[in-house]
Amino acid sequence: MWSMIPLPPDWLGPRCLAGPNDTDSTPYGCQDWEKNLVDGECEPCPETPGSDCSRCDNHAAPAFVPPCDGCQGSDHHHAIRDIVKVPSTLAPGKYVLGWRWDCEATAQVWSNCADVTLVL
Repeated sequence: MWSMIPLPPDWLGPRCLAGPNDTDSTPYGCQDWEKNLVDGECEPCPETPGSDCSRCDNHAAPAFVPPCDGCQGSDHHHAIRDIVKVPSTLAPGKYVLGWRWDCEATAQVWSNCADVTLVL
């Protein structure tokens, strides 16, 4: 099942961080001034291994109106809890629970899985 978390991001982190093998000649390389929470023109990212870039989605203002006071950005003082409903018809046994989060504002995909034993 897919759902969107209705919390608008603002600053996602530094505008651009170079990868470990980036040099001054890396196409669209990160600039020193981009290591901070700064805004700027939307430009292509280096797309090199290890680089972290959000030049076109990183702003002080949220992308849409927050649903409640204080419900924007990422201050790391809040968490989002999800609930898994187990069908009552599922037989006891061993299962694997898969989880995937596609980030809306960055080119990141997070995934994880867990072994689950269902008992009566």
